Amino acid sequence: MVTAIDLFSGCGGLSLGAARVGLKPSIAIELDDHAAAAHSQNFPTCATTKLDLSIIEPTELKALYQGRPDIVFGGPPCQGFSYMGKRDQNDPRNQLLDRFFEFVSELRPRAFLMENVPGLLDPASRKGLERSLERLGSSYEILEPVILDASHFGAATKRRRVVVAGFDPSDVDAFTIRDLASGKRPGVCVGDALAGLPEPNGSDVAPVANLDIPYVNFINRYIADVGNRGSIAAFENGEVTGFTATKHTADVARRFEGTPQGGTEKISRFHRLNLLEPARTLRAGTGSDRGSFQSARPIHYSSNRVISVREAARIQGFPDWFTFHRTKWHSHRMIGNSVSPVFSEAILAPIAKALGIDR
Repeated sequence: MVTAIDLFSGCGGLSLGAARVGLKPSIAIELDDHAAAAHSQNFPTCATTKLDLSIIEPTELKALYQGRPDIVFGGPPCQGFSYMGKRDQNDPRNQLLDRFFEFVSELRPRAFLMENVPGLLDPASRKGLERSLERLGSSYEILEPVILDASHFGAATKRRRVVVAGFDPSDVDAFTIRDLASGKRPGVCVGDALAGLPEPNGSDVAPVANLDIPYVNFINRYIADVGNRGSIAAFENGEVTGFTATKHTADVARRFEGTPQGGTEKISRFHRLNLLEPARTLRAGTGSDRGSFQSARPIHYSSNRVISVREAARIQGFPDWFTFHRTKWHSHRMIGNSVSPVFSEAILAPIAKALGIDR
């Protein structure tokens, strides 16, 4: 039995990619109530637990499994390193990066993978990363941190992330950065990603056309014991959630109408999607502890409105049967905070192979 542990799991972008390559999460830890609830719904056989990883001890997780974990993966909160934020080296959330590697050191998985923002490799931030990696001693082979873009791995969004991975060479076949990047393939354009989705309306649920689009078929694949049974049943009946409309004034709609594809609306500064390109990185906004600011959502490439939750999910690479939250705000925040499952599947596949996991 595989033991895969997702730390700072969010709604499950890494978990979903891992599950697709045979590393279905058995334990997931998330502090945010809504993200933890979404993860629990979509991964019903995983022990998803709401815990604060800044204060709990690794021994508390050891009680949840037997033997040695095959892999620990996760994306510690990155706001203190992000180019989109204040780049505050004293941001208390920066300490969670070190906590991730403290958990790896204590849990001793056969392999690990951590993803974060590119700002982590700036000189000041990188020193902190290197100090954290020292926790692992000499028992792990640690790959050089590398920046990879999800759009280079078949995703419909440009999203650059730092990936740090390592393995126990006494127990795992060696893998390299070249192996992690072996799944590269062209990004997907927004037009293909959003194919078949209806206009948002007064109801959250809408019928979705079953078009034979390779990207849509790829992200909608089923995984055993993953997915909310109710949402999967609805999906099989042609009904999908995430279509509650965002209301715009006539003036805003006119401004959106005058914004060309790939352009930026001058007042709101909202970017308009380009039908023929991957989307820019979707942003999350801030949590209630930081003012609950909503991040700018892109304007649809042809309709004069911002994108719906389901459109954001399609762009990020979540299946149509994946559920988030009943509100647009929490759903968009989860999606913006997540790793593209298309990307996580690609980079975790060679690690699963090295671990001898048969998907």
